[in-house]
Formats: sequence, C-alpha cells, structure tokens
Amino acid sequence: MKLLNKDEFIANEIQYYFIKNDLQEGDKLPSERNFAEAFGVQRATVRAAYKILEEEGIIEIRERSGRYVGHSRITTNLQEVKSFSEKMHEIGIKTENKLLAFEAVEVDKELSKKIRLPIGTPLYKITRVRKALRENSIIPVSIEYSYIPENLAPKLMRYDLEDRSLFDILLKEYGRQPKKDDQVIEIVYANEFEAKTLKVDQMTALVKKSGITYDKDGNVLQYLHTVMNKEWVQFHQGNEIIEKKINEVLKDGL
Repeated sequence: MKLLNKDEFIANEIQYYFIKNDLQEGDKLPSERNFAEAFGVQRATVRAAYKILEEEGIIEIRERSGRYVGHSRITTNLQEVKSFSEKMHEIGIKTENKLLAFEAVEVDKELSKKIRLPIGTPLYKITRVRKALRENSIIPVSIEYSYIPENLAPKLMRYDLEDRSLFDILLKEYGRQPKKDDQVIEIVYANEFEAKTLKVDQMTALVKKSGITYDKDGNVLQYLHTVMNKEWVQFHQGNEIIEKKINEVLKDGL
C-alpha cells in the first residue's frame, strides 16, 4: 500500500470537499488561506495539493480570477464504439458540430493502406469541428475527418451532419450499426490549421486517433482520423499496463 504524503492527503481532502459541498464544473474554489486554516496546514501544502489536482485536470486556474472546478473529460475506451456526441452526453456536456467540408472522393494509394479498400473506391469525406458548449463559451475540442464508403450510405450528402450524429444517421437511415473499432493513438503537434481551428498555439501537443470502424456484418463502415485537444481526453483501455503507459505519455511526455 502506498502511503500518501501530506500534499496528496490534502489533495484528497479537497476532492472530498467538492463532493460534500456538491461543487460543479466552473464553481470557484476557496483560497489557499481558507483551506490552510480549515485543514490546519501551511499555505504551501495547499498550493502543492492544488498543483496535483491541476495536473490531473480536476481543477483549473483562470488568470487573475482564481481556481475553479475543472471540466469533465471524454473517456475514450479503445475497445468500445461510441460517437463523440454520445461520449459528451455521458459527461453532461452539450455539443455543436461545424461542418467544414463534405466531399465525394476516391480511395488513393496512401488511403488504401489505411482503410483497406481498393484504390478507386468511391467515398464520402466529411470534415467537422466538434465543439463543447460550456457555460457561456463554445470550445473547439477536435477536428474530425471521416471517410465513408459510398455504397454503404448512398446519398449521404442529403443529411444534416451539423444537427445529427453520423452514427445515428448510419444506423437509422441505412441500418448500419457500428460494431468494432481498430484504433491507433498517437501524439502529434498542431500545424497552422489545427492551431487556428482548435484555438491553441502552433506545435501544441494533440491526441491523434485514427482507425477503422466496422459494422455488425464486418464491412468497413468508416475510416476516422481525429485530432483532439489533449485537455479534453483521457483513456480507458481495459488493460491497466497500456492505460498507464498512454496516460504517462500524455501527462509527462508533453
């Protein structure tokens, strides 16, 4: 059993304070002085505890304002198939989609290796920005590139992909149920377009998730390439060793 040092103990006490007082995302936290007096410790100990919680994404600092309860994060389970909208709904956050492009394209040599379909196969390429509605702000979370085989979803362009989930359309309009994902997770660095779209600095570390979604019949339903602001994602792999390694990269390697 690992024994907690004083900083970690106070960090746990602060989290208990959240629960006891039913604090919600965006609620302001007491000052270092107030917590120091309440817990009978030095302000430096509270400051160190706050630092632990900040690094874990549990709280956030707003310049010239103070410390606040942080936003919930999307939990990405690499073994399940859920849409962005479903994941955000699970953590109580409303979403908005911005459709940047909806094109008819064909599989080229490079894409053929990724999507595992013959060169020349007709596809729909959908480019969207996925956003979170938080307090009075609209925050871009990810840029998503979806490639859908045209033969599995003919006339897909007639549907509104800003108001409806792509998975919902594929299921309800075409009877195509997403069943399995093969995904690869990488750390990439924001180029000029990504930085501008996600409102981060150029070369900011992002999480890139790419892979194939199969339907219940084993057909390639989608090739997805997503780049996400790392502040909005955490991983659950189902394998503790892999999960630990991924989170170490996100926390320590960036």
